[in-house]
Amino acid sequence: MPLNAEARWWKANDLGCSAATGHGQLAVIGAVNVAGAVMPGMVMFRRRWSVGSDDLVLPALFLFLLHCVWLVVLAVVLFGLRYGSDLSCSVTLVDHGRGYLGILVSCLICESAIMWLSMRGSILYTQPREAVQYVIYIRLAILLVELVYAVVGIAWLVQYYQPCADVTAKNLALGIVACNWLVILSVCITLMCTFDPTGRTFVKLKATRRRQRNLTTYTLRHRLEEGQASSWSRRLKFFMCCTRAQDTQSDAYSEVASLFAEFFRDLDIVPSDIIAGLVLLRQTQRSKRSNVLDQANNDIIAFLSGIPVTRSTRYLDLKNSAEMNMYKEVCYYMLFALAAYGWPMYLMRKPGCGLCRLASSCPCTSVSGSRLSQSVTVEEDNCCGCNVLAIRRHFLDRDLKQVHVVYTSCHDA
Repeated sequence: MPLNAEARWWKANDLGCSAATGHGQLAVIGAVNVAGAVMPGMVMFRRRWSVGSDDLVLPALFLFLLHCVWLVVLAVVLFGLRYGSDLSCSVTLVDHGRGYLGILVSCLICESAIMWLSMRGSILYTQPREAVQYVIYIRLAILLVELVYAVVGIAWLVQYYQPCADVTAKNLALGIVACNWLVILSVCITLMCTFDPTGRTFVKLKATRRRQRNLTTYTLRHRLEEGQASSWSRRLKFFMCCTRAQDTQSDAYSEVASLFAEFFRDLDIVPSDIIAGLVLLRQTQRSKRSNVLDQANNDIIAFLSGIPVTRSTRYLDLKNSAEMNMYKEVCYYMLFALAAYGWPMYLMRKPGCGLCRLASSCPCTSVSGSRLSQSVTVEEDNCCGCNVLAIRRHFLDRDLKQVHVVYTSCHDA
Protein backbone atom coordinates (compact mmCIF):
# COMPACT_ATOMS: atom_id res chain seq x y z
CA MET A 1 0.00 0.00 0.00
CA PRO A 2 1.34 3.51 -0.80
CA LEU A 3 1.56 4.75 2.76
CA ASN A 4 3.00 8.16 1.87
CA ALA A 5 0.17 8.94 -0.54
CA GLU A 6 -2.47 7.72 1.90
CA ALA A 7 -0.97 9.67 4.77
CA ARG A 8 -0.78 12.86 2.72
CA TRP A 9 -4.34 12.37 1.52
CA TRP A 10 -5.64 12.05 5.07
CA LYS A 11 -3.52 15.03 6.07
CA ALA A 12 -5.07 17.12 3.31
CA ASN A 13 -8.55 16.20 4.50
CA ASP A 14 -7.68 16.81 8.13
CA LEU A 15 -6.70 20.36 7.24
CA GLY A 16 -10.36 20.98 6.49
CA CYS A 17 -11.80 19.61 9.72
CA SER A 18 -9.15 19.92 12.42
CA ALA A 19 -9.39 23.07 14.49
CA ALA A 20 -7.57 21.92 17.58
CA THR A 21 -3.94 21.46 16.50
CA GLY A 22 -0.97 23.66 15.76
CA HIS A 23 -1.72 26.50 13.38
CA GLY A 24 -5.49 26.02 13.88
CA GLN A 25 -5.27 27.18 17.48
CA LEU A 26 -3.09 30.10 16.51
CA ALA A 27 -5.56 31.12 13.80
CA VAL A 28 -8.49 31.06 16.23
CA ILE A 29 -6.58 32.92 18.92
CA GLY A 30 -5.32 35.48 16.42
CA ALA A 31 -8.73 36.08 14.89
CA VAL A 32 -10.42 36.36 18.28
CA ASN A 33 -7.75 38.68 19.63
CA VAL A 34 -8.03 40.97 16.61
CA ALA A 35 -11.82 40.97 16.76
CA GLY A 36 -11.91 41.46 20.50
CA ALA A 37 -9.48 44.37 20.35
CA VAL A 38 -11.51 46.42 17.88
CA MET A 39 -15.13 45.31 18.39
CA PRO A 40 -15.91 45.51 22.14
CA GLY A 41 -19.36 44.88 23.52
CA MET A 42 -21.74 47.81 23.76
CA VAL A 43 -22.20 49.49 27.13
CA MET A 44 -25.79 50.53 27.82
CA PHE A 45 -27.67 51.10 31.08
CA ARG A 46 -24.31 50.89 32.89
CA ARG A 47 -23.67 47.30 31.82
CA ARG A 48 -21.98 45.51 28.96
CA TRP A 49 -24.02 43.61 26.37
CA SER A 50 -22.89 40.70 24.18
CA VAL A 51 -23.36 42.63 20.94
CA GLY A 52 -21.09 44.97 19.03
CA SER A 53 -22.02 48.31 17.56
CA ASP A 54 -21.58 46.88 14.05
CA ASP A 55 -23.94 43.92 14.68
CA LEU A 56 -27.13 46.00 14.57
CA VAL A 57 -27.46 46.30 10.81
CA LEU A 58 -29.53 43.16 10.22
CA PRO A 59 -31.89 43.57 13.22
CA ALA A 60 -32.51 47.20 12.29
CA LEU A 61 -33.04 46.21 8.65
CA PHE A 62 -35.63 43.58 9.65
CA LEU A 63 -37.61 46.10 11.70
CA PHE A 64 -37.22 48.75 8.99
CA LEU A 65 -38.70 46.49 6.29
CA LEU A 66 -41.52 45.35 8.58
CA HIS A 67 -42.46 48.92 9.46
CA CYS A 68 -42.19 50.06 5.83
CA VAL A 69 -44.68 47.42 4.71
CA TRP A 70 -47.04 48.19 7.55
CA LEU A 71 -46.73 51.97 6.95
CA VAL A 72 -47.84 51.56 3.33
CA VAL A 73 -50.73 49.28 4.29
CA LEU A 74 -51.86 51.57 7.09
CA ALA A 75 -51.68 54.69 4.91
CA VAL A 76 -53.75 53.06 2.18
CA VAL A 77 -56.36 51.83 4.64
CA LEU A 78 -56.64 55.11 6.56
CA PHE A 79 -56.60 57.54 3.63
CA GLY A 80 -57.91 55.39 0.80
CA LEU A 81 -61.00 53.88 2.39
CA ARG A 82 -64.10 55.52 3.80
CA TYR A 83 -65.40 54.88 7.28
CA GLY A 84 -68.86 55.42 8.60
CA SER A 85 -68.91 58.44 10.86
CA ASP A 86 -71.94 57.07 12.64
CA LEU A 87 -70.01 54.05 13.93
CA SER A 88 -68.15 54.85 17.14
CA CYS A 89 -65.83 51.88 16.69
CA SER A 90 -64.64 53.13 13.29
CA VAL A 91 -64.08 56.70 14.50
CA THR A 92 -62.11 55.50 17.52
CA LEU A 93 -60.00 53.17 15.41
CA VAL A 94 -59.20 55.88 12.83
CA ASP A 95 -57.81 58.13 15.57
CA HIS A 96 -55.88 55.15 16.95
CA GLY A 97 -54.49 54.32 13.49
CA ARG A 98 -53.35 57.88 12.83
CA GLY A 99 -51.48 57.94 16.10
CA TYR A 100 -49.84 54.62 15.24
CA LEU A 101 -48.91 56.09 11.85
CA GLY A 102 -46.81 58.68 13.66
CA ILE A 103 -45.17 55.93 15.71
CA LEU A 104 -44.24 54.08 12.51
CA VAL A 105 -42.62 57.17 11.04
CA SER A 106 -40.58 57.65 14.24
CA CYS A 107 -39.54 53.98 14.17
CA LEU A 108 -38.38 54.23 10.56
CA ILE A 109 -36.26 57.29 11.35
CA CYS A 110 -34.60 55.61 14.34
CA GLU A 111 -34.02 52.30 12.53
CA SER A 112 -32.51 53.99 9.49
CA ALA A 113 -30.24 55.97 11.83
CA ILE A 114 -29.16 52.76 13.58
CA MET A 115 -28.36 51.09 10.25
CA TRP A 116 -26.43 54.14 9.03
CA LEU A 117 -24.40 54.46 12.23
CA SER A 118 -23.69 50.71 12.43
CA MET A 119 -22.28 50.72 8.89
CA ARG A 120 -20.00 53.69 9.56
CA GLY A 121 -16.31 53.42 10.25
CA SER A 122 -14.30 50.30 9.60
CA ILE A 123 -12.86 47.31 11.41
CA LEU A 124 -10.07 49.39 12.92
CA TYR A 125 -12.03 52.66 13.22
CA THR A 126 -15.01 52.35 15.58
CA GLN A 127 -15.35 55.95 16.74
CA PRO A 128 -18.07 56.89 14.18
CA ARG A 129 -20.32 54.22 15.71
CA GLU A 130 -20.23 55.54 19.27
CA ALA A 131 -23.51 57.47 18.87
CA VAL A 132 -25.54 54.37 18.07
CA GLN A 133 -26.33 53.69 21.74
CA TYR A 134 -28.13 57.04 22.10
CA VAL A 135 -30.32 56.24 19.11
CA ILE A 136 -31.12 52.88 20.74
CA TYR A 137 -32.26 54.74 23.87
CA ILE A 138 -34.70 56.72 21.73
CA ARG A 139 -35.87 53.57 19.96
CA LEU A 140 -36.54 51.83 23.28
CA ALA A 141 -38.58 54.83 24.43
CA ILE A 142 -40.69 54.51 21.27
CA LEU A 143 -41.02 50.80 22.03
CA LEU A 144 -42.70 51.68 25.33
CA VAL A 145 -45.23 53.80 23.42
CA GLU A 146 -45.78 50.82 21.09
CA LEU A 147 -46.44 48.66 24.13
CA VAL A 148 -49.10 51.13 25.29
CA TYR A 149 -50.68 51.10 21.84
CA ALA A 150 -50.66 47.30 21.84
CA VAL A 151 -52.57 47.26 25.14
CA VAL A 152 -55.02 49.87 23.80
CA GLY A 153 -55.50 47.78 20.66
CA ILE A 154 -56.33 44.70 22.71
CA ALA A 155 -58.81 46.75 24.75
CA TRP A 156 -60.48 47.93 21.50
CA LEU A 157 -60.75 44.36 20.25
CA VAL A 158 -62.33 43.22 23.49
CA GLN A 159 -64.85 46.05 23.47
CA TYR A 160 -65.73 46.48 19.78
CA TYR A 161 -64.78 43.35 17.86
CA GLN A 162 -68.12 41.56 18.23
CA PRO A 163 -70.61 44.48 17.96
CA CYS A 164 -68.67 46.47 15.31
CA ALA A 165 -70.01 45.92 11.78
CA ASP A 166 -67.00 47.43 10.00
CA VAL A 167 -64.89 44.49 8.77
CA THR A 168 -62.04 46.77 7.63
CA ALA A 169 -61.80 48.30 11.07
CA LYS A 170 -61.57 44.85 12.63
CA ASN A 171 -58.78 43.74 10.28
CA LEU A 172 -56.93 47.00 10.84
CA ALA A 173 -57.07 46.58 14.61
CA LEU A 174 -55.87 43.00 14.36
CA GLY A 175 -52.97 44.08 12.11
CA ILE A 176 -51.87 46.85 14.48
CA VAL A 177 -51.93 44.55 17.49
CA ALA A 178 -50.12 41.74 15.64
CA CYS A 179 -47.41 44.10 14.33
CA ASN A 180 -46.90 45.63 17.77
CA TRP A 181 -46.55 42.33 19.56
CA LEU A 182 -44.29 40.91 16.83
CA VAL A 183 -41.88 43.81 17.29
CA ILE A 184 -42.03 43.59 21.08
CA LEU A 185 -41.41 39.82 20.98
CA SER A 186 -38.45 40.18 18.61
CA VAL A 187 -36.91 42.88 20.83
CA CYS A 188 -37.36 40.72 23.93
CA ILE A 189 -35.73 37.72 22.25
CA THR A 190 -32.82 39.93 21.12
CA LEU A 191 -32.36 41.26 24.65
CA MET A 192 -32.34 37.72 26.05
CA CYS A 193 -29.72 36.58 23.51
CA THR A 194 -27.44 39.59 24.06
CA PHE A 195 -27.77 39.83 27.84
CA ASP A 196 -24.46 39.38 29.64
CA PRO A 197 -24.89 38.36 33.32
CA THR A 198 -21.44 39.73 34.12
CA GLY A 199 -21.94 42.96 32.19
CA ARG A 200 -22.28 45.24 35.20
CA THR A 201 -19.24 43.70 36.91
CA PHE A 202 -17.26 44.12 33.70
CA VAL A 203 -18.05 47.85 33.56
CA LYS A 204 -17.17 48.31 37.24
CA LEU A 205 -13.88 46.48 36.78
CA LYS A 206 -12.97 48.60 33.78
CA ALA A 207 -13.73 51.80 35.70
CA THR A 208 -11.86 50.62 38.80
CA ARG A 209 -8.74 49.81 36.79
CA ARG A 210 -8.59 53.41 35.68
CA ARG A 211 -8.59 54.58 39.31
CA GLN A 212 -5.99 51.92 40.25
CA ARG A 213 -7.72 50.37 43.25
CA ASN A 214 -5.88 47.09 43.69
CA LEU A 215 -8.07 45.35 46.31
CA THR A 216 -11.34 46.33 44.64
CA THR A 217 -9.94 45.31 41.26
CA TYR A 218 -9.01 41.87 42.57
CA THR A 219 -12.49 41.35 44.08
CA LEU A 220 -14.27 42.41 40.90
CA ARG A 221 -11.96 40.31 38.76
CA HIS A 222 -12.67 37.21 40.86
CA ARG A 223 -16.42 37.88 40.68
CA LEU A 224 -16.18 38.35 36.92
CA GLU A 225 -14.35 35.04 36.45
CA GLU A 226 -16.91 33.17 38.55
CA GLY A 227 -19.77 34.77 36.62
CA GLN A 228 -18.24 33.95 33.25
CA ALA A 229 -17.64 30.32 34.26
CA SER A 230 -21.24 30.02 35.44
CA SER A 231 -22.47 31.60 32.20
CA TRP A 232 -20.43 29.20 30.04
CA SER A 233 -21.69 26.25 32.11
CA ARG A 234 -25.32 27.26 31.46
CA ARG A 235 -24.60 27.61 27.74
CA LEU A 236 -23.03 24.17 27.55
CA LYS A 237 -25.93 22.58 29.41
CA PHE A 238 -28.39 24.35 27.10
CA PHE A 239 -26.70 23.13 23.93
CA MET A 240 -26.31 19.64 25.42
CA CYS A 241 -29.87 19.50 26.73
CA CYS A 242 -30.58 16.22 24.93
CA THR A 243 -27.94 14.34 26.91
CA ARG A 244 -28.68 12.68 30.22
CA ALA A 245 -27.80 14.58 33.37
CA GLN A 246 -25.05 12.81 35.32
CA ASP A 247 -22.61 13.88 37.99
CA THR A 248 -19.62 13.17 35.76
CA GLN A 249 -21.13 15.27 32.97
CA SER A 250 -21.76 18.18 35.35
CA ASP A 251 -18.12 18.05 36.40
CA ALA A 252 -17.07 17.99 32.74
CA TYR A 253 -19.28 21.01 32.01
CA SER A 254 -17.73 22.89 34.91
CA GLU A 255 -14.18 22.11 33.76
CA VAL A 256 -14.88 23.12 30.15
CA ALA A 257 -16.66 26.27 31.34
CA SER A 258 -13.63 27.19 33.46
CA LEU A 259 -11.37 26.74 30.43
CA PHE A 260 -13.56 28.97 28.28
CA ALA A 261 -13.75 31.60 31.01
CA GLU A 262 -9.97 31.53 31.41
CA PHE A 263 -9.44 31.78 27.65
CA PHE A 264 -11.79 34.78 27.19
CA ARG A 265 -10.91 36.41 30.50
CA ASP A 266 -9.02 39.42 29.15
CA LEU A 267 -10.88 39.67 25.82
CA ASP A 268 -13.75 42.07 25.36
CA ILE A 269 -15.43 40.15 22.54
CA VAL A 270 -18.95 39.36 21.39
CA PRO A 271 -20.29 36.14 19.76
CA SER A 272 -20.04 37.62 16.27
CA ASP A 273 -16.28 38.00 16.79
CA ILE A 274 -15.96 34.27 17.53
CA ILE A 275 -18.02 33.42 14.45
CA ALA A 276 -15.81 35.69 12.33
CA GLY A 277 -12.71 33.99 13.74
CA LEU A 278 -14.05 30.53 12.92
CA VAL A 279 -14.93 31.63 9.37
CA LEU A 280 -11.39 32.96 8.87
CA LEU A 281 -9.98 29.73 10.29
CA ARG A 282 -12.07 27.67 7.86
CA GLN A 283 -10.85 29.75 4.92
CA THR A 284 -7.26 29.25 6.07
CA GLN A 285 -7.77 25.48 6.27
CA ARG A 286 -9.25 25.33 2.78
CA SER A 287 -6.36 27.37 1.43
CA LYS A 288 -3.83 25.02 3.00
CA ARG A 289 -5.63 21.96 1.68
CA SER A 290 -5.74 23.45 -1.83
CA ASN A 291 -2.03 24.19 -1.66
CA VAL A 292 -1.28 20.57 -0.73
CA LEU A 293 -3.45 19.17 -3.52
CA ASP A 294 -2.13 21.62 -6.16
CA GLN A 295 1.50 20.61 -5.78
CA ALA A 296 3.09 19.44 -9.02
CA ASN A 297 4.78 16.37 -7.52
CA ASN A 298 1.75 15.37 -5.49
CA ASP A 299 0.90 11.65 -5.67
CA ILE A 300 -2.47 11.93 -3.92
CA ILE A 301 -4.37 12.46 -7.19
CA ALA A 302 -2.62 9.48 -8.74
CA PHE A 303 -3.56 7.29 -5.79
CA LEU A 304 -7.22 8.36 -5.89
CA SER A 305 -7.46 7.89 -9.66
CA GLY A 306 -6.74 4.16 -9.40
CA ILE A 307 -3.31 4.30 -11.03
CA PRO A 308 -0.80 2.17 -9.07
CA VAL A 309 1.71 4.45 -7.43
CA THR A 310 4.25 1.72 -6.62
CA ARG A 311 4.68 -1.92 -7.55
CA SER A 312 3.25 -3.01 -4.21
CA THR A 313 0.06 -0.94 -4.60
CA ARG A 314 -3.03 -3.13 -4.17
CA TYR A 315 -6.68 -2.26 -4.70
CA LEU A 316 -9.85 -4.03 -3.71
CA ASP A 317 -11.05 -6.33 -6.47
CA LEU A 318 -14.83 -6.51 -6.15
CA LYS A 319 -15.03 -8.96 -9.05
CA ASN A 320 -13.40 -11.55 -6.84
CA SER A 321 -16.13 -13.39 -4.93
CA ALA A 322 -14.05 -13.75 -1.77
CA GLU A 323 -13.23 -10.04 -1.62
CA MET A 324 -16.81 -9.14 -2.51
CA ASN A 325 -18.14 -11.23 0.38
CA MET A 326 -15.62 -9.60 2.69
CA TYR A 327 -16.72 -6.16 1.45
CA LYS A 328 -20.40 -6.96 2.12
CA GLU A 329 -19.55 -8.27 5.56
CA VAL A 330 -17.65 -5.09 6.39
CA CYS A 331 -20.63 -2.99 5.23
CA TYR A 332 -23.00 -5.05 7.38
CA TYR A 333 -20.98 -4.74 10.56
CA MET A 334 -20.41 -1.07 9.83
CA LEU A 335 -24.10 -0.62 10.61
CA PHE A 336 -23.40 -1.84 14.17
CA ALA A 337 -20.56 0.66 14.48
CA LEU A 338 -22.79 3.52 13.30
CA ALA A 339 -25.75 2.41 15.41
CA ALA A 340 -23.57 2.48 18.52
CA TYR A 341 -23.63 6.30 18.37
CA GLY A 342 -27.41 6.36 18.82
CA TRP A 343 -29.92 8.82 17.41
CA PRO A 344 -27.47 11.72 16.77
CA MET A 345 -25.58 9.62 14.21
CA TYR A 346 -28.84 8.51 12.59
CA LEU A 347 -30.02 12.12 12.19
CA MET A 348 -26.61 13.04 10.79
CA ARG A 349 -26.83 10.30 8.17
CA LYS A 350 -30.51 11.04 7.41
CA PRO A 351 -30.83 14.83 7.75
CA GLY A 352 -33.90 15.04 5.54
CA CYS A 353 -36.26 12.30 6.72
CA GLY A 354 -34.50 10.84 9.77
CA LEU A 355 -36.41 12.90 12.31
CA CYS A 356 -39.78 11.99 10.76
CA ARG A 357 -38.91 8.28 10.75
CA LEU A 358 -37.89 8.33 14.40
CA ALA A 359 -40.94 10.36 15.42
CA SER A 360 -43.32 8.01 13.58
CA SER A 361 -42.20 5.03 15.68
CA CYS A 362 -41.46 6.86 18.93
CA PRO A 363 -43.99 6.12 21.74
CA CYS A 364 -43.60 9.68 23.07
CA THR A 365 -44.71 11.40 19.85
CA SER A 366 -46.78 8.79 18.04
CA VAL A 367 -49.86 6.85 19.12
CA SER A 368 -48.92 3.98 16.85
CA GLY A 369 -45.42 3.75 18.28
CA SER A 370 -45.03 0.58 20.32
CA ARG A 371 -42.84 0.20 23.33
CA LEU A 372 -40.19 -2.50 23.58
CA SER A 373 -41.10 -5.80 25.17
CA GLN A 374 -39.98 -6.66 28.68
CA SER A 375 -37.55 -9.27 27.36
CA VAL A 376 -35.36 -6.58 25.80
CA THR A 377 -32.59 -5.32 28.07
CA VAL A 378 -31.84 -1.63 27.55
CA GLU A 379 -29.41 0.23 29.78
CA GLU A 380 -29.31 4.03 30.21
CA ASP A 381 -31.48 5.05 27.28
CA ASN A 382 -33.67 8.18 27.44
CA CYS A 383 -37.35 8.11 28.34
CA CYS A 384 -38.51 7.77 24.72
CA GLY A 385 -35.99 5.08 23.78
CA CYS A 386 -34.57 7.14 20.91
CA ASN A 387 -31.26 5.30 20.80
CA VAL A 388 -32.89 1.87 20.49
CA LEU A 389 -35.24 3.21 17.80
CA ALA A 390 -32.25 4.60 15.92
CA ILE A 391 -30.50 1.21 16.10
CA ARG A 392 -33.54 -0.46 14.56
CA ARG A 393 -33.90 2.22 11.89
CA HIS A 394 -30.26 1.77 10.85
CA PHE A 395 -31.06 -1.80 9.81
CA LEU A 396 -34.64 -1.29 8.63
CA ASP A 397 -33.44 1.35 6.17
CA ARG A 398 -31.27 -1.40 4.63
CA ASP A 399 -34.41 -3.30 3.58
CA LEU A 400 -34.29 -5.72 6.51
CA LYS A 401 -37.85 -6.79 7.25
CA GLN A 402 -37.45 -7.61 10.95
CA VAL A 403 -34.96 -6.38 13.52
CA HIS A 404 -34.97 -7.84 17.06
CA VAL A 405 -32.95 -5.97 19.67
CA VAL A 406 -32.03 -8.30 22.53
CA TYR A 407 -29.61 -6.19 24.52
CA THR A 408 -28.18 -2.71 24.16
CA SER A 409 -26.25 -0.37 26.44
CA CYS A 410 -26.51 3.36 25.76
CA HIS A 411 -23.86 4.38 28.25
CA ASP A 412 -22.02 7.47 26.91
CA ALA A 413 -24.05 7.23 23.68
